[in-house]
Amino acid sequence: MGDASIFVVLPKVSSRQHPPASSSTYRSSIIMATRATKSPARHAEPAPPKDRQFVTALARGLQILGCFTVSQPELSGSEIAKLTGLPQPTVWRLCHTMLELGTLVAVAGDKMRPGMGALRLGYSAVAGLSITELAYPHMQELATQFGAACGLATRDKLDMVFVERREGRNQLLLNLRVGSAVPIASSALGWAYLAGLKSTERTEVIKEIRTDNPELWNQVKREFNKALAEYSSSGYIMNAGAFHKAYNTVAVPIVRQDGSIPYVLNCGSAVATVSERVFRKSVAPKLMDLAQMLESILRERD
Repeated sequence: MGDASIFVVLPKVSSRQHPPASSSTYRSSIIMATRATKSPARHAEPAPPKDRQFVTALARGLQILGCFTVSQPELSGSEIAKLTGLPQPTVWRLCHTMLELGTLVAVAGDKMRPGMGALRLGYSAVAGLSITELAYPHMQELATQFGAACGLATRDKLDMVFVERREGRNQLLLNLRVGSAVPIASSALGWAYLAGLKSTERTEVIKEIRTDNPELWNQVKREFNKALAEYSSSGYIMNAGAFHKAYNTVAVPIVRQDGSIPYVLNCGSAVATVSERVFRKSVAPKLMDLAQMLESILRERD
């Protein structure tokens, strides 16, 4: 069903060039700007500098800022010392300086959280990057972790066209690349796009689909309506075998403040590789977090 209905064994190919997505600086900028949800790991103290231009105090200050996340938005000086491995007196001096500058702000008790100064730094770091550049490292992380393929697509008439696609180390993948198109009617990308629309707009698009390909729509409408009903409570679309009987895919729309949907994220794999249960329990929450991150950036730019 659809225009990509066979599996192919793909050789491992080198990724095309992107910004240094794996670098700690790049990832830290996105974490600060979008309030990523991952818990901070223990941050080792910066290594002794090899040149006289390296400012250790600055490196330590940035190290402290990297400890704050959504799961731990407020930290005490002792907690920061534990996370970074820095001496507590050093942490207090650095935090005092950042409190004076507004980079950190004091909250209840002895806790602190990032202030507007830190937020401005994060957003300035990502302001010049495109959505695909921002999504790329996170999509690759998902694809690698689950041996799946993760895609970012936008609507083109009655299709969804991939503008980015990342693959894990799974040899059983659908033959899809950047520029490939899948039908809105039967794909998880298309279903998530429809699910994210306002009801009146959704009705209009479905009317177009039904006029263009009534046979295809009649085949999938029951499964789509079931997925749409689940979306209202789950926040994601699960397409289990509708696009391809041996392929599971989960998808989430990225919705702008005005209700428009510029992109949809998906993550899919062969049934034999990743079960529907794993998609629902493990993949979907991570994909929703990524969609929320990208929505936050788009809304900041709007």
